[in-house]
Amino acid sequence: GLDVDGTVTGTDLDLGLGLDLLQMQVPGCKAMGKHIQIDNNGKSVKHINLPIETIRDVIVQDWRSDTNALSKPKACSLNKGYYITGKLNSTIYTDDCMFDGPDPDMPVKGLRKYLGAASNLFDSGKSFATLLDIQIIDVGVGNNMQSKTKSQYGNKVVEVKWRMEGVLMLPWRPRVKPWSGWTRYYLDENGLIAYHQEGWDISVLEAFVGTILPELGAKIWGDGIGVGNGVGAKAGSVP
Repeated sequence: GLDVDGTVTGTDLDLGLGLDLLQMQVPGCKAMGKHIQIDNNGKSVKHINLPIETIRDVIVQDWRSDTNALSKPKACSLNKGYYITGKLNSTIYTDDCMFDGPDPDMPVKGLRKYLGAASNLFDSGKSFATLLDIQIIDVGVGNNMQSKTKSQYGNKVVEVKWRMEGVLMLPWRPRVKPWSGWTRYYLDENGLIAYHQEGWDISVLEAFVGTILPELGAKIWGDGIGVGNGVGAKAGSVP
């Protein structure tokens, strides 16, 4: 059940229907701002102490545009996730989650701030973010960020690999050529995502020039980045 402080523990969930209870619209709650779930007292709703496998499955849902976990996935819904829409399940994140990556505007601290920026970055009708792979990995002993978040799951984190392309919501509507990357979700002592780390398979320079001066970028790096084309993880590569 829902505790007075807006948390739901893993032991309160019927884990067989975990994704049902972890839908975007939490029963008895409402969204505030950019899809931050709050209870009737105005407190953020959080699902704590979930199995890491359930967290992984919720992340998969966040990579779909259709966030109803019980609906049958449509082909068009599998590449319109939160990177494009700014919509994710806030109940598995800390409110002060740190979002970090190669983007010059990062790091960004705070779930609401990140979602506000993400929802206005891409033209959702012309942009795509495709989930290629998701795994629970062991980052090994001594990982600096893992020690900072004090995860209850030891050295385990959720890692996804993705591919994106689309049109940015800038006045001249530049089209971003396809590029790939990865995201790691680090969990804290309550089993909530506290650090969202992103890496790209292109350099920041290539991304910047390709956006501002696409013709020059195409001459230097070509007009497309394919997954597994040997470009290599240049910026923020997975250690």
